Amino acid sequence: MKKLIIVFSLIIFAVQLNTAHVLRQERPAAEIKFDKTTHDFAKVKKGTKDLNCKFTYTNTGGDMLFITRIVKSCGCTEPTYSKEPLMPGQSTEIEVGYTATDQLGIFNKKLTIFTNALTESVILTIKGEVVE
Repeated sequence: MKKLIIVFSLIIFAVQLNTAHVLRQERPAAEIKFDKTTHDFAKVKKGTKDLNCKFTYTNTGGDMLFITRIVKSCGCTEPTYSKEPLMPGQSTEIEVGYTATDQLGIFNKKLTIFTNALTESVILTIKGEVVE
C-alpha cells in the first residue's frame, strides 16, 4: 500500500512540474537585447563635459518591455531613456552622459538596467582614461 501511495504521489508531482513548464512556455514575456553593453571613450581630457554614448536595445520577446529603474555607480554618469513601454520587435536607445573628473587615470563606470523582461537586469559599462 505504501508503494502505491509513493508511486501515485510521484505521478502527481511529475504532472504538476510538466504543467508549470508548459504554462511558462506559452506565456509571452518581454526580453531585452542590447547591440553592445560596453562603450570605450578611450582617452578624454580631464574636466571634459557632455561626453555621450548610446546603447540601442530591442524587445525581442512577446510582451511589452518596461525599464523599471536604472542604478548608476556614480554621479558622473547620467542616463536618459524613454519611460514608455517598448512593444515586441521595437528598438530604442539609452543615452548615457559622462562628465570626466579632474582625477587622472582609467575609469570604469557601470549602469544596471532593471526591466520586466526574462533577463531582469543588464549591466552597461562605460570606460576610458582621463588624461591631461
